[in-house]
Amino acid sequence: MTERHIVVIGGGISGLSAAYHLMKRAKQEDISLRVTLVERENWWGGKIRTVREDGFVVEGGPDTFVTVKPWALELCRELGLWDRLLPTNPYARRVFILWRGKLHLLPHGFLTFSPDLKGLFETDLLSWRGKLRVALGILLPKPQWDDDVSVIAFLGYYLGTEMTERVIAPLMAGVYGGDIRQLSARMTLPTLWQIAKLHRNLAWASLVRSLRRKFQRQSPNSQPSSFFMTLKSGLGELVETILANLHEVELVQRREAVQLQRRSDEGKLTVTLDDGSQFIADAVILATPAWSAANLLKPLDANLADELSSIPHTDAITVSLSFDRSQVSHPLNGSGFLVAPEDQKESLLLACTWTSSKFPPRAPQGKVLLRAFVNKWVEMDDSGLVNAIVEDLRPLLGIKGEPERSWVFRWRSAMPQYTVGHANKVARINERLIRLRKVFLAGNYLTGIGIPDCIRSGKEAAEKAIRAILRGNSS
Repeated sequence: MTERHIVVIGGGISGLSAAYHLMKRAKQEDISLRVTLVERENWWGGKIRTVREDGFVVEGGPDTFVTVKPWALELCRELGLWDRLLPTNPYARRVFILWRGKLHLLPHGFLTFSPDLKGLFETDLLSWRGKLRVALGILLPKPQWDDDVSVIAFLGYYLGTEMTERVIAPLMAGVYGGDIRQLSARMTLPTLWQIAKLHRNLAWASLVRSLRRKFQRQSPNSQPSSFFMTLKSGLGELVETILANLHEVELVQRREAVQLQRRSDEGKLTVTLDDGSQFIADAVILATPAWSAANLLKPLDANLADELSSIPHTDAITVSLSFDRSQVSHPLNGSGFLVAPEDQKESLLLACTWTSSKFPPRAPQGKVLLRAFVNKWVEMDDSGLVNAIVEDLRPLLGIKGEPERSWVFRWRSAMPQYTVGHANKVARINERLIRLRKVFLAGNYLTGIGIPDCIRSGKEAAEKAIRAILRGNSS
């Protein structure tokens, strides 16, 4: 049996998922397969960075994954991590919005853009005019949307300016790190987009959906569940467990792929690394950021490379801080707060997670662990940034003194932006990719930025690569 070789470039969660599923599928199909996984950094997992230090579990990148998308849960079950799953603290699921210098409780349902009427009329985030505007959205006729529109145009039509600026904008910035004037409604709010397409009125359909969920929660047969999950030792545990299952994969670390060429013999590909070494591959999976994939693909398809290069990205910085509980007077009775756009002008805060409330095992007894998200890229050193963040948090949370520990993580071009028209861009990328036949893409810049979507994209790329080499075997 001829051995086939697939090279996966990029050792983030998408690339790790691809490598794992390649070996799994090879065993299922009884294929003699060699898999090489190449990562330029000195760590695996991409933006998943977990630090464990003296009882603290600190995440530098994502700290949870959503459970409504099944791919992360499925992988955890396969890897024997089911008993390691940790839901968010049910007593700390409240979220606040920082608006006009004060923390305001986000009413139930607002997180899913389907607020109940009681929460709507009780909140002090909106004026009575703003609340009336949201309520009147139920009466609005169905608009004739184009193929795609911005989030602010889409939800602003039904919910009004106050709701979009004070609630929707910080929620979307917290998830996508982007501007609702630019973000695609079709890609970032796919469920609501489909509801709007199927029903006469989005607001009315969302209200019915909210009431139905409430009834289901109260049903004696319903099971409690968490919308977010993580792992007891941090998401790094997922990365470590995948790596432990890649014992048959050739792992190449601290090496960058700098060139991808098509060979004349049997349609194979040559991957050249920055040290001059080369791999001859039957198929290649690019699980890198979009701009990196573009650089490698330019000699093969300049138009495809241009499409990938045109996907904008934003930077991200997180600052985690630990305090003794006596230093923080706020009850921290929630999972954290998001910052309204007008308040971002006065501080560096985009959001703050109360990690030790959201996941109590993340900090030793008697300690507080906070994680702040910075709203722009700043060049100040770590100590200066920590001081600035502490001063922003001090009046909001009643902080006395200085943090006992701090951890700063900086990510350049971390968050792909699904701007208006992104779905059509992805369709054009996939169309051109078909012509390359032996090259496949995986990553958070395609159809989903979260961990489940990255796992899915790696799995799908692996499936396509296996099918490609099977076709080669039969030819």
